[in-house]
Amino acid sequence: MRYTISFFKAPIWNKLPLKTVSLFWVWMYVTMKWLQLGPDSDRDISLISKTEQLRRLTGEDAQRQYKGRNFDYVTPSGSYTYCDDKSLVEYSNALCLDFDHLDDDTEVMKFKIDPEELKSLLLTDPYWGEQILLMFTSPRGHGLKVFLPIDLTKCDYKTWFTALRSYFITTYGFGDKQVDPSVSNESHACFISYDPLAYLRADLYELYI
Repeated sequence: MRYTISFFKAPIWNKLPLKTVSLFWVWMYVTMKWLQLGPDSDRDISLISKTEQLRRLTGEDAQRQYKGRNFDYVTPSGSYTYCDDKSLVEYSNALCLDFDHLDDDTEVMKFKIDPEELKSLLLTDPYWGEQILLMFTSPRGHGLKVFLPIDLTKCDYKTWFTALRSYFITTYGFGDKQVDPSVSNESHACFISYDPLAYLRADLYELYI
């Protein structure tokens, strides 16, 4: 299956998609491997420096504002004519969970782990490890974006989101806020950030973008 999603240029208040892309295209962007193939005006050549700059900022408000102004984003659930739940063109049959606050082991957060360690851990999961589509470190550096396949003939998107979120919280002991509950809406934005060690499932690699 080719999981296709919408790609939006920054800033976050731009709600009109530039084009529909594959998860391989996103992986090439996140890892910046597309630079080896030559110019591409759709992708930001300064993604590395922007990711580094974001992580140097202090304070969540400053980071949130910088991220919203400067980072391109995708809609993991599918392709859209506009970034809202009413403007869906086609589901991608994928869902993105946002693991966050991985650097925090307070009583509320419960689980402290490096994003790279979490990638390795999730890939060994007996139910979902081999099915994970794409993983990359989140823009601020203490979270992980995890794309998973879903079957919408069995239940709707929000039911899948609730079930998958509950599974990972229960199985690994994450705190409630560590598997972000606020991204359950279908058109939620997933920011693209630089991660040279991003994971892509082997069968999703393409010869051409």
